[in-house]
Amino acid sequence: MSASGRGTLGAWVLCAALSAACHAARAQQAEPGWPHLRGPNYDGVSAETGLADSWPPEGPPVLWRAELGQGYSGIIAVGDRLYTQDQSRSGQYVVCLDAETGRRVWRHRYDWPFKPESDWPGPRATPTYHRERIYFAGAFGLVGCVTARDGRPVWSVNLTEKFEGEGTEFGYSCSPLVENGKVFFPVGGKGAAVVALHAADGSVAWRSGDWAASYCSALPVTVNGRRQIVTFLRNAVVGFDPETGRALWEHEWSEGYDEHAAWPVYGEPWLLTCSPFRLGSRLLRLEGGADGASARLVWKSGEMSNDIASSIVVRGHIYGFDLHELQASETHSAAGEFKCIRLTTGEVCWSTGRTGHATVIAADGKLILLNETGELILARESPVGYEELGRARLFRGETCWTQPTLFRGRLYVRSPSQAACVWLGSAEPPGPRGAGASVLSATQDRSRHGWFESIWKSDSLYAPDLPDMLRWYGVCMLGVFAASGLLTLLAHEVVRRKSPLHALGTSRVVLCSAAFLAGAGGTVLASHVTGEFVFTWPAALFVSYQLALCSAARTETGDRKARLVSLAAGLGFVVLCLAYWYLCRSLFIVMGLGFLAGFPLASPAAVLAAKRISATSRVPGDLFWSASSFSVYFWLSALFTLWRIRA
Repeated sequence: MSASGRGTLGAWVLCAALSAACHAARAQQAEPGWPHLRGPNYDGVSAETGLADSWPPEGPPVLWRAELGQGYSGIIAVGDRLYTQDQSRSGQYVVCLDAETGRRVWRHRYDWPFKPESDWPGPRATPTYHRERIYFAGAFGLVGCVTARDGRPVWSVNLTEKFEGEGTEFGYSCSPLVENGKVFFPVGGKGAAVVALHAADGSVAWRSGDWAASYCSALPVTVNGRRQIVTFLRNAVVGFDPETGRALWEHEWSEGYDEHAAWPVYGEPWLLTCSPFRLGSRLLRLEGGADGASARLVWKSGEMSNDIASSIVVRGHIYGFDLHELQASETHSAAGEFKCIRLTTGEVCWSTGRTGHATVIAADGKLILLNETGELILARESPVGYEELGRARLFRGETCWTQPTLFRGRLYVRSPSQAACVWLGSAEPPGPRGAGASVLSATQDRSRHGWFESIWKSDSLYAPDLPDMLRWYGVCMLGVFAASGLLTLLAHEVVRRKSPLHALGTSRVVLCSAAFLAGAGGTVLASHVTGEFVFTWPAALFVSYQLALCSAARTETGDRKARLVSLAAGLGFVVLCLAYWYLCRSLFIVMGLGFLAGFPLASPAAVLAAKRISATSRVPGDLFWSASSFSVYFWLSALFTLWRIRA
């Protein structure tokens, strides 16, 4: 071949290669991927087809697993890369993974770790991809932008500090929304309920509204051809003009403290909002365009309460987990039912308790669920009834609250410490499985509350009713005070025969010790025996309270030793109350805090009982006044708690 021919051929090959590269680049750019937590259309619904209609008994193929740091951030998928957020002891990070292998490509540190020793550590927001950049939000309110290629930082802003944000005290969780050169964030500051930053440099485009924020990200919707930014704030759902920040409409949801994490779902003109705390859902009809925009309430129902797991809408029907408890909890499997509800009427088509508390996405006529215990479930998307097509265990011992991501037949899922890639296609999986593809064994249980989860599963842990209170009172009276009283009478008789002068003092020590230990340990023991949550800690608290009052009553003699004993008893009661408060908050026994309010309410009866006990010298008298004053304290606390739950 001549030199000119070889040159022509080389030029042709070069042009063909460049053309193919450009075509591939355009195809990748046109391919929507899963660039946002809720997918390309912000609704948790994928247009993918060709998914398997069933799974083998061992479950679908797991292509790879990868260790991650702490966090509940979702995974986004663009081209051959994945992006998520996590944390280690050294800080919070944006992480880039190879979609084929799960290997880490790069990570960018942006802040210190968020509550690494708490029940819910790490970042919760999911990064967003837009035009070769990754936008992220950290749990302390620091938001920013890095390059998608190598994680090089572009800009960052701390929303909480800059705008004095209010409403996200448990960690900022709003994922960035990027549209038309702006990044939208609910913030909750004065004059900054929602903030729009310029995507290029993070400067402020506008700030608007005085509403406190919550944990739900901004949602873009189109009404009569006009774009709006819908935000589910602490007490209201509000629509904003994305160009000016002007509030277009407002729908009041609640008053006082409230929080929202579940995403609204929109299919023109219907906007569905679901709330935790068993407050149910509402459907709004959005109307108007550039002028006269409004939101009209169509229906409200108690049939679909969402907390962590957001619902989806497919072909005019709502699919989601109706949480029957006040909130989801890491300590036990949440009670509730997975339901299908007709969108326009709120009518329940079917419900099932088989799924457990689960997130859900939809594709190819199927529902793909990941429940909080780590099970992946495939079900038919149909308003006729629940039809399960497959189930597999992916994670053990961790609470899985993160929504899955579907892209190119691969489902990307994560627990608080791991990511996994599952092949859902009907064809053979592409390539060999990774070394870490096997399902976790039962010995690899990562739960920090295994004993707690196995014992406390009752709804009364969060929202007790009157029958629950009656059961708790009965166990406290019979299992704590009656049993301790019998032990005290036995000890009194034994000591009285040998040393009558010490019998009363010994019996009182036995009574206080036995009742305190029975009250402190009775919650776990009684809950395990009965299979229902039984709360006996208030009995232990009351024993310490009564001991402090009795010690104070004896100081009237002016004895220095009695005053020191009274001071020690009083300080012990204060320390015990602080420890009780800490345990209730840590274990999420929110209703238990109501039993602290019972002490000032019952103080007149308790003081009278303490004086009577101090004046008597008989064990039956001690038992009678102790049981009577505890009854007053318990029921005043119980009524206060029941009132607060229903307030």
